Amino acid sequence: MLDRLGASPTAFGVIMGIGGAGGVAGALLALRIAARIGIGPTIIVGFAISPLAQVPLLCAGPGLRWQIVLAVTLAGQLFWAVAAGTSQRSLRQAVCDPAFQGRMQSASTTLTAGIRPLAAATAGGLVLLLDVRATLAVGALLQVVPVILLLASPIRSLHKIPARAAMPPAREEATS
Repeated sequence: MLDRLGASPTAFGVIMGIGGAGGVAGALLALRIAARIGIGPTIIVGFAISPLAQVPLLCAGPGLRWQIVLAVTLAGQLFWAVAAGTSQRSLRQAVCDPAFQGRMQSASTTLTAGIRPLAAATAGGLVLLLDVRATLAVGALLQVVPVILLLASPIRSLHKIPARAAMPPAREEATS
């Protein structure tokens, strides 16, 4: 945005701040959204908005008009990302045995955060081979994959968080 679109550091900060406000709104409204459209659809919409939100960035040019479009788009993207993330974590916690909650959250965090350096290195390599916009387009197309997987899964029809199946309490292994 700074180099290619000529946004000032202040404009960039305002765009990011507006985006952050969208994320806060998504956190505050996540329960209401999931109650209205269902937990599964909330998760799917959150994943589906992300690649769509890349389109204005791919088309953007310099100027205030584009900066406004990008700020509104980022706010919408982060709104749905946070609402979907909140719904996703709530669903995982509801169906996971309490004895495994920490492991489940650790595994999820490790997978999502652990892939970021590889993704950043791959994006950097693609920028060298292609250019910034082409790399962003590849990233947007790759973001469609989870949407397709979610649409093909039973989550698409999940409207309420299911109650955890009654399970016997976790047994501690005998130590010798």
